[in-house]
Amino acid sequence: PKQKEQKNVKMAMDLVNGKWENSLFCATLRARDTNRIASVGTILQLLDTEDRSISGARTWPGNILPTLNRVVANCKAVGVVDILSIEERGECEEEDDYLVARVKVRSFPRGSNNGGDDSRSAIKNMNDGDGEYFDFISKQVVDDYQKVRSIYINSQSLASNELPSYARKAVQTLPTFDVSVVRDETTFWKLVETWQMLCNTIRQSKRSGLQIIVNELSVSFAMKAKGPLELPVKRKSLPTDVQRQLKEIEQNAVREFVELGMDPILDFQEMLSMREHEGRVEKLAGMIRRERSRLEAKESLIRAFLEKELGEELLAMSDLGDGQNVFD
Repeated sequence: PKQKEQKNVKMAMDLVNGKWENSLFCATLRARDTNRIASVGTILQLLDTEDRSISGARTWPGNILPTLNRVVANCKAVGVVDILSIEERGECEEEDDYLVARVKVRSFPRGSNNGGDDSRSAIKNMNDGDGEYFDFISKQVVDDYQKVRSIYINSQSLASNELPSYARKAVQTLPTFDVSVVRDETTFWKLVETWQMLCNTIRQSKRSGLQIIVNELSVSFAMKAKGPLELPVKRKSLPTDVQRQLKEIEQNAVREFVELGMDPILDFQEMLSMREHEGRVEKLAGMIRRERSRLEAKESLIRAFLEKELGEELLAMSDLGDGQNVFD
């Protein structure tokens, strides 16, 4: 929280001092666990600020406390942008400094009226080629979702690896959807909500598994140290190389989760920011297709492993059945 306050105060002061043109800045979401930044942000304009810093405060014994910097900013939203990239920090910049990004202002969608959200008329006015493509995407969403649903329900090996025990029964009740649900702008959000719930379940499963590994390693290393074991184990009390090892484990877990494409917040925030229904369907189609490809690849590996194990077992049984091979 202190780092966030310092970032906000520094950015507010830079805006007041005219460092950024027209006092514009971008607000967006950032995942706390993966540190991933959303691809869509809101452009805000600073109207005025009020300095509410507190100085001269003292503790009960009379020691002077450091100044608490606090700035209240009044802003207004002026547009939506796509975040293209985040500039790398310079060597002289501090780690807790605010980020600087390159952004692109979103233009009004086709078929919109004065910037209003009119995706219904946009879809109705599509030409025949666009209409066929939308039908194709809608069917793909349903087919991929049904396949993912069947894998989680029917494949016990995947269910045990991907989901925590408390969520396995919940997966059994995942609803089915048809193409009409995808095409309708209102019922479409039921499918989105269901997919977001699955994403969040997997995220919690990965987080729980990582925490178990970190805790077990921390306790095992702490038990090797001299003296009584203090619980909970504080990471700062562990040797430096152990802290580095735990950090690498966490960073690898973060990278693996990001590669899954199952973030339950940022991708959905981008979907909410879209003006056209067709774009939302395309976004969801890509998310579900990626998960289907991942699960099918994992199933293929499991099947190949089992076939290999079964083949070696049959070969061993065949060798045992041949007396000459056994006793020569």
